[in-house]
Amino acid sequence: MENKITNKLKSVGLIVYFSVIFIERLLAVIFSIGHGGEYAVMTGNYFNIIAYSVTVLGLLAGSVLSAKPFFGMFGKLFSKETYPFEDNYKSIVIGAMAFLYAGMMHTGFTLAPVQFVAYGFLIAAMVVKTVEKCMGDKSKKFASIVSVIYLTLFSMTVPVCYIALKLGALTIPFYAAEFAAAFVLIPLFGRMLLKFFKEGITDFSFVNPLVMLILSGSAVALKWSEEINMFVLIFVVLTIIFYLAFGIVASKKAK
Repeated sequence: MENKITNKLKSVGLIVYFSVIFIERLLAVIFSIGHGGEYAVMTGNYFNIIAYSVTVLGLLAGSVLSAKPFFGMFGKLFSKETYPFEDNYKSIVIGAMAFLYAGMMHTGFTLAPVQFVAYGFLIAAMVVKTVEKCMGDKSKKFASIVSVIYLTLFSMTVPVCYIALKLGALTIPFYAAEFAAAFVLIPLFGRMLLKFFKEGITDFSFVNPLVMLILSGSAVALKWSEEINMFVLIFVVLTIIFYLAFGIVASKKAK
């Protein structure tokens, strides 16, 4: 049950997300050329060239794709009118995922805390959607609450693409694994997020956590001898446990 308050709150969450991630990634594009040691583009390392290229393309695509909904939300934020989210969720999610591609590349200039602020406001918009669903359809309250927690956990399993320095023969397989995880899981998350924004309940297909486990798990395992990515590892485990404990039940209650 969307009302003026929840409409404005969603707008604030999404506007801040787009604004903060845009600024942080724009600074990354500008300063990553010669900044960041082994992550600087000027090193000529092929990883940096690929990561920087994805960052630039993600920034450009995100800016173009999110421009219309961004200015639409901003234009109605301080008026009595509400923003027509139902007609614009697709463009919002596609724009958000384009920026997420840029955000998953570790560049010579990366402000991780700033990125987390941006993602926090995106999650806040998701929480507002859950509140709307719970207010409008109490029979789906459990499924909606499980959805927002599951989506939040799942989003954290997408690995940031880092450089490998001491993997030797495993370097290429590791790069293939981490880029595959990012490039597959982001659109997968986007599809789940779009369904959630439209219906208040996400997709609980077992395929999603299974694909995540294989891809993110492979990225973590292949770099294990050099560095254990505890952040991704913890969220992979939490996501699987949460899905088994609540996701399957929520999928049945959502029907």
